Order: sequence, then structure tokens, then C-alpha cells
Amino acid sequence: MRKRLGIYIYSGAEVIDWAGPAGVFAVARRMDPELDVFLVADSLAPVMTTGNLTVSPRYSLDQKPDMDAFLIPGGIGSRAEMHNGRLIDFIKNLPEKTLLVSVCTGSWVYGKAGLLDGLQCTNRKNADPGEKIVPIDRLAEIAPKCIIDRHRIVDTGRILTAGGITSSLEMGFHLLERFGFDESFVNMVAHIMEYEKQWGLMKEDRLVVS
Repeated sequence: MRKRLGIYIYSGAEVIDWAGPAGVFAVARRMDPELDVFLVADSLAPVMTTGNLTVSPRYSLDQKPDMDAFLIPGGIGSRAEMHNGRLIDFIKNLPEKTLLVSVCTGSWVYGKAGLLDGLQCTNRKNADPGEKIVPIDRLAEIAPKCIIDRHRIVDTGRILTAGGITSSLEMGFHLLERFGFDESFVNMVAHIMEYEKQWGLMKEDRLVVS
């Protein structure tokens, strides 16, 4: 069962937002090597994320890699990415089979693209020091037709949003379930990561809209 998760990487992407799901999938690959996770960027040039961490994407947007899910992380750079026409066009031209996923302020991009209208979605609920508006309230401004929800993970079918920075890990586990892995497999991944207690608590903080 080959499944591919593409993670969009950009200047100022929050490290944990993208590295969390990548780490979950990296551990899961020990048990199922057909799982694949990779970085996608505007071009193939190295990208500096937060913490001055520079990474190299495997694909550019122009290469249009085949993916089962496309994840946009949050970060200070998401403010600019909301206005990246190439990214918006890329998202809108993805096949229907591709899940659209975000962590933290990554959902702003989907909101700006008009893809959250009428859907429940979430975002980070705690502000940075000096931040005038909490990110989840900013999402309500960007996408006034979306339905703001405060669960840690919100799954509306094709579009999945996660709340704050560390929710990236829970989104990684949730995506494994969406990719068809059973509860015992996901729990084993959490166990290997010594995250089983946290996952046991946080997996109840999900809204799945059928």
C-alpha cells in the first residue's frame, strides 16, 4: 500500500510543524517501507526554515509530484505564502484524491484560497508575546465563511487542519489512520516514539466530520 505525503516547505516554516509529521512517517516506515514523505518547495533551491535550519526539497511545485496528501505547515512565512499565486494555483489543481492538510497557520493559505468556506477548521489558539491577534482569530478574518473549531485536529473529509505547533505530531498519527493503517499500527508508532501516553490523551481531541 504505497502512500505518499508531500510537505510544503518555505522560508520561515515552523520546524516542528513540518518535522513532526515527517518524523512520524519516518518511524512508521520501519514497519511499512512503502510509506513515503518528502518536502516540496517553490523551487529546488535550499530553504531556510525557523531556527536557521536549511533544508533541501525533493520536488518543486513545477514537478507536480503525485501525492496522497499535501501538508502546509505554519510559521512566520505563512503570511507571505497566503499571497503566493503559484502555490494557490498548485493547490487548486491537485487531484481530488489528494488530501489537503495544514498545521497551525498553514490553514491561512487554504483560507485565502477560499477552500475553507462552509467547513469546520482550526488553528493555533495561543498567541506569541506581543502578537495582537491570536492565529485562530486571524483565520476567522481571512476566511469569514469557514466555521472556526477549537479541536486539536479537525477532519472534514478532504481538508484536515491541526491547531498549534505540537499538533503536527497528532496530525502525523491521524494521517496514518487516513492512509488505512489500523489502530494497533498507529499505537505501535507512538510507542516506538515514546509518545503513547500523549497520543492516548490527544487522539480524543479530534473532530471528524463524516
